[in-house]
Amino acid sequence: MKKNFTGLDVLRGIGIFALLVMHTAFYHFEGLFELDLNNPPLIVTFIGLILMFAGVFAMISGLVHTHQYYRKIRENRMDVSSALKYNMVSGVLILIVAYLYFIFTGPGLANMSTKFMSNSIFVELFTSGKLIGTTLERVLYVDSLVMIGVNILLIGVFFRLHHRFFKKITPNFYLISALLFFVVSLIRIPLYTVYLDALESGNWLVTLLLNWLVNKNNPVFPYLSFALFGAWISTLIFTIDFKGIVKRVLPLGILLFIGGVALYILLPDTMLQRSIDPVWFALMMAQNGLFMLFVLAVLKFYDFGKLRKPGFISRFFIRFGVAGLTIFFIESMVSAAIASILRLFIPSLAFDIPSALLFGLILALSWGVLLTQWEKVGYKYGIEYFYTRILSKFGGSAKAKKLAEHQR
Repeated sequence: MKKNFTGLDVLRGIGIFALLVMHTAFYHFEGLFELDLNNPPLIVTFIGLILMFAGVFAMISGLVHTHQYYRKIRENRMDVSSALKYNMVSGVLILIVAYLYFIFTGPGLANMSTKFMSNSIFVELFTSGKLIGTTLERVLYVDSLVMIGVNILLIGVFFRLHHRFFKKITPNFYLISALLFFVVSLIRIPLYTVYLDALESGNWLVTLLLNWLVNKNNPVFPYLSFALFGAWISTLIFTIDFKGIVKRVLPLGILLFIGGVALYILLPDTMLQRSIDPVWFALMMAQNGLFMLFVLAVLKFYDFGKLRKPGFISRFFIRFGVAGLTIFFIESMVSAAIASILRLFIPSLAFDIPSALLFGLILALSWGVLLTQWEKVGYKYGIEYFYTRILSKFGGSAKAKKLAEHQR
């Protein structure tokens, strides 16, 4: 059984690269607060859509952690309790990184109504020279890393339930769980209003109970369903050949994608307002289907199709997939610092949409060059380096071997 899937590294790397470009473009675009969200430029809608693609990381994470869990039990003969402990430690570590990221180095939160950007501590320091604290909004915000950490912890509950009721790997358990959880995620629409009322009235018990479940931007409802669909695909890999996987996953992926797109077209467009409404649910449906198709495509091309060695472009994205978390952690801070330095020499510097996108692309490509050099020493002393060393104390880490494989 394969330990790592090259296709998933490529897909994850493409996603991180795209986010690096779009983060920079979005947060350095000077006309952000003057946008008419009821009639935005097409390119702004596209950027907004790409920034909502966190679900692809949830699906990859669900697939990878499920594969890791069952491989440890089947091949490494690890007992279930130890495998679950390993999974729990992994989730906790990601959550620690997530909160350090969003408080100290993460991107700004744009409040369109007040035309205010709530920056992380170091981004604000490099932007304005002011040392600030953090805000409640940033602490409560469910960004993509918080979502991944919470999903890892919660998927461990499904591992435990599966072990309790089934003697062998049963993919349909994860499929039914994913479908049911996705439908139940409709409850986020009314619960989000309850959450906002609790936050405004200072009802901290309700606020904290609901925060991970329904708060913006990537809560458990519905992002755990993305991870569970990933777990379903992972368990199919353990039990049937790839042709059988395609026969099961492809029709559902197409159905969810077409259904979500149809609903989006028929409903009023509220995407850029980030409203929690039926349009939001339609987007989640389409993305669940689309990301299944993405996963199938990269697995077929890199892992289950004709044997091929990744070329230059594939290796470029693989590096982001392997060690991109460290880059993701510092990119907002670095882009803010570079923009501030540029304004020292060009005081009138202002980024319109094309120049903001170009700025983001140049920085992302520069990160790619840095990764090319960092690869030669096994990505030492990055977040992934320390993450794998902590996990090695709880039963070994496939990620550590992957980092070492890239060392030259």
